[in-house]
Amino acid sequence: MIKILILDDSSIKIKAIKKVLFEGCGLSEEYVDVAESVSSGRKAVANDYYDIVLLDLVLPLFDDDEAVEDGGLNFIREISAAGETVKMPTQIIGLTEKEDAYEKEKVEFESLLFNVIVCRQKDSMWVQQLKQIVHYAIRSKSAILKSLQQRRNFDIAVVCALPEEFKQLIAAFGGEKKWNNQSIEEDVPFRFKSIVITTASGAEVKVVAAMAGRPGVIPTSVLTTLMYTLFHVKTVFMTGFSAGFPSKDLQLGDILVASAIEDYASGKLKDIDGSVKLLKEIHQIEAPSNLTLAMQELIEEEEVQAFLMSKIKKNNLLVKERDNYQISMAATCCGPYVVTSEEVVKELSNSDRKLEGLDMEGFGLYFTSKLLSSQNSKGAMWIKGVGDFANPDKADGYHKTCSYSSAALLYKFIKEKM
Repeated sequence: MIKILILDDSSIKIKAIKKVLFEGCGLSEEYVDVAESVSSGRKAVANDYYDIVLLDLVLPLFDDDEAVEDGGLNFIREISAAGETVKMPTQIIGLTEKEDAYEKEKVEFESLLFNVIVCRQKDSMWVQQLKQIVHYAIRSKSAILKSLQQRRNFDIAVVCALPEEFKQLIAAFGGEKKWNNQSIEEDVPFRFKSIVITTASGAEVKVVAAMAGRPGVIPTSVLTTLMYTLFHVKTVFMTGFSAGFPSKDLQLGDILVASAIEDYASGKLKDIDGSVKLLKEIHQIEAPSNLTLAMQELIEEEEVQAFLMSKIKKNNLLVKERDNYQISMAATCCGPYVVTSEEVVKELSNSDRKLEGLDMEGFGLYFTSKLLSSQNSKGAMWIKGVGDFANPDKADGYHKTCSYSSAALLYKFIKEKM
């Protein structure tokens, strides 16, 4: 709904204008303000945005003063010179009963590109003119807001925890030149980029991406929440690198897709026989079946591994010569710690033999997505490469490769399965 300021010192005229706005245009009182002088009008536009100011040309400079013929023009001159100290109205419409004042100030008023309506008490023409202006403003604002909302509607979001992961995501999706900076009005501590991907079927998929900037469940949860609320996405993906469990048939560089993610740090700390132990409460969230089934189809295609290997070699990211990188759909776990202990990994693996990976963000992604997904949403999916085995030999040699390959797999998934 639009907001209107009536800037007039005549109570009779104010009452007549309000009747048109309320009864003829459907506005409610909360959207209509009144000021009775140039001074109070200036204060009003300093505090609020108005779509329309209905301005009497003959207006007092201060409340309770006598009206002056160029009072309305003084108001326009003052706010025009005020710069950013006022919130400039979208339209200013002169609304006067005094035709002589209108004729005197007509040239200057119209030179400022503002319209004037002459209110004759026995003539209803001004009522129709005002209704047309207000109805047009309502339709125009509605169309603009709808257009802005559509610009902010995206199909897919991709979140990364760390700068290296985000850098490789940008590269895997075609490079920096393919992406646009996605500006938003909201003051949030993230920078968003967007890209449009044409799928194999010819559909256009709008993608928005950002990085949390630090590891952990909370930063990822906050960023995922913003993806749903700011950009109205249907699906959120996460790419990057994680730890793998060495007891499984995993090699460094292999890719894991989380069919489910468990919070391994959930439970109760209790004093048992003089030592504090965590009594775990298993909390696991599964990925949506529509995503896992589609990803499984892609994984089983013979050329996928060759595609990934060619992309890795082309970008000089092959750490160690091998035939291909395996892609597995498996359960993973998530917790608040950087794990470099074989004993911790062994304990986690023993608690659930199906676990194959470990990171610090995944549960935040799946938990937030489950909370915020709507009926039109497809949920979330975690895709990461195995960069280490969470042991004392933990190294960063595969992080860049894993970040790129997981993003490249996601790009292929969007192209062929979305």
